[in-house]
Amino acid sequence: MNRHPSRRGFTLVEVLIAVVLLGIVGLGMSRLLSSQMRFFQRSTGARDARAVSRNATNLLRSEMRMIEPLGITAATTTSITANIPYAMGVYCSASTVTFMPIAPHIATAAQFAGYAYRDTALNAPFTYVSSSTAMVDGLSASCTTGAGITPVALGTVKILSPTLPLLAAGSPVFAYQTVTYSLAPSTLVPGRTALWRTVAGGGAEELAVPFDAASAFRFYVSGGTTSQAAPPGTLSSMSGVELVLTAESERNSPGTGAPESSDARISIFFRNAVN
Repeated sequence: MNRHPSRRGFTLVEVLIAVVLLGIVGLGMSRLLSSQMRFFQRSTGARDARAVSRNATNLLRSEMRMIEPLGITAATTTSITANIPYAMGVYCSASTVTFMPIAPHIATAAQFAGYAYRDTALNAPFTYVSSSTAMVDGLSASCTTGAGITPVALGTVKILSPTLPLLAAGSPVFAYQTVTYSLAPSTLVPGRTALWRTVAGGGAEELAVPFDAASAFRFYVSGGTTSQAAPPGTLSSMSGVELVLTAESERNSPGTGAPESSDARISIFFRNAVN
């Protein structure tokens, strides 16, 4: 008689032990993955928050450095309005100015709000002239024949209105647009603060979002080495601004109920200001 060897299976106790061990291992792996996911999400949120500050300052640095202090028309802890030069040139004659070349996208987007000139014969500061009349093309002869100035290649020759006073040939002139930078409620991320750029005669755009509501502008005054919270009584004494920004991630971090944040303080000094 052939006898089959006995076949012994797993006992109920062994199966229960295996299930418990697998459960412990699975729980540990689940917690590890969850922890790694939270770390990744918080790291991503922190990186996004830092990027918000960087994006906000790129355009502001290039534009605000061009501010001439007499061109600042209003300032608070959440808003600055200034006449920003976008085309630099020199006076020729008969209200004609030859301008340096400017990038096509700047020329297309700029909203002409007026011009400023400096009477070098009197060593005077810049005088701002508001204008709603667009510049029109002028004749190069007004510069070459009338003032002995050769216009720069790829530049433009324009006639300004209202009429310029009689200036010394070569006196500096620039065309400007009026821009307001403000920290105000966002439309892209409701409930948060955004950095806005609004051009008079043009549109408003959110440069960067979101920020904490405590973000603010601070102000440097001629002769000072540290920024102050309130704008000076005489705006023309400003030599620069400091942006105190608390950038945030758009989403709350897991387990915290709050967004990631990144603090930044960025100082921008006006090129045409003298301390």
